[in-house]
Amino acid sequence: MSYAWHYLHRTKSPWRWLHLFYLLLFTLYVEWVAMILAYWLVFQRYIEALPEVLVNPLFLWLYMLFFTLVEDRLFREKKEIVEIRDIEPIWFEIVSERKRQQINLRELLYVESANEQIDFHLLEKTLPSKERISQLAERLPEEFLRIHRSYIVNTKFIDAYNIGSISIKGAELPISRKYKDIVEAFLKS
Repeated sequence: MSYAWHYLHRTKSPWRWLHLFYLLLFTLYVEWVAMILAYWLVFQRYIEALPEVLVNPLFLWLYMLFFTLVEDRLFREKKEIVEIRDIEPIWFEIVSERKRQQINLRELLYVESANEQIDFHLLEKTLPSKERISQLAERLPEEFLRIHRSYIVNTKFIDAYNIGSISIKGAELPISRKYKDIVEAFLKS
């Protein structure tokens, strides 16, 4: 069931609904057989004594769907982090705390400028720097978008956006009027 759920989200094939239907039928059958065998082995009962709700296909399918959705919600963010780390890193050199450091741009969520200091917000940590955000914007690849005089975001991590802000991993970042048209054009494309 979990495989079918991920297959639905990953595949763009026009046949994906038919494939999903066959996968669900197969999982339903396997679950039904497993339920009957478990009931027979554990309770030493005959199949005729099995409560009807346990052999109801709709109940079995809803039962499996519930646990698939719970698993998806609990482990989604962890899977995304693992997938990002599996991809070849893009190293970017910065000066942080008077030392040259390499950061992986695939883990960089956004850059925030405040009081002549820049904070690089990565997946698991934040690194300070004394660079200028305007010079940094020129050095970063095109997947990074300046949305405010104080913010540059990694477009790969945008969860949601509206007229005045962008949401990245729970952080609400404002979009200034100066960059509003650029941001809208980029996000629509």
